[in-house]
Amino acid sequence: MTAQGQSSRLNWLALALIGLVVLIGPLVFAQQIEDLANAAVAAARHSPFLVAGSIIAALALDVFLPVPNGVTNTLAGALFGFWGGVAVIWTGLMAASLLGYTVGAWAAKPLARRMLGAAELDRAHRFAQGLGPLVLILSRPVPVFAELATLAAGMAAMPLRLFLLLTGLANLVVAAVFAAIGAAALANQSGELAMAGGVLLPLLAWLSYRWWAVRGR
Repeated sequence: MTAQGQSSRLNWLALALIGLVVLIGPLVFAQQIEDLANAAVAAARHSPFLVAGSIIAALALDVFLPVPNGVTNTLAGALFGFWGGVAVIWTGLMAASLLGYTVGAWAAKPLARRMLGAAELDRAHRFAQGLGPLVLILSRPVPVFAELATLAAGMAAMPLRLFLLLTGLANLVVAAVFAAIGAAALANQSGELAMAGGVLLPLLAWLSYRWWAVRGR
C-alpha cells in the first residue's frame, strides 16, 4: 500500500471513530440526556424562545463540537411539535451548513485553522476533491460527514446559491423526519421512538453512507 493510500485509510478510520463516539454517546449518557430532556420540557413551557434558541445554537455549533444531532433534533420535535420542530431543526441545520461553508471558504486563513485545526481542514480538503451535489445531499443526515461536506463545499468554491438550494431542501427533509419522530414519541410516551430518532436513525444513516461511499470507490 502506498503512503498516500495508507494516509487516506487512516483518515477514514479517524472519521469512523469520531462518528461512532457521536452515535454511542447518547447510549452511554442515556440517564443524563433524559434528565436534560425533562428539564428542557419544563423550561420550554416558560421560555420557549430561549429553549428554541439553545437548540438552534447547539445544532449550529456541531461544526466545531461533537453534538449528538439525533438527540437534539428529536428533542426539538418533542418540545415544539411537528411544525415547530421542523422550523427549529431546519434553522439550526442551515446555520450549521452556512457556518461550515464559510469556514471552508476561509480555510486558507489563519482564523479558520485556529477554529477547527489543521488536521480537520486537511481532511475536508481531501473530501472536497470528490464532492458533488449528490454527496452534499446524501451526507445531510450523517453524523460527522454532514459537517465535513459543508466545509468541503466552501473549500471547493461551490456557488453559494447552489449550496443553499441543495442544503436547504435536504435539511428540510431531515428536519421533517426528526420532528415527526420527536412529536410522535412525546404523544405516545414512547421511549423506543425517541431512541430511534436519537440513536438508531443517525446510526443507520451513517452506515448507509459509509456503504455507499465504499461502493462508489
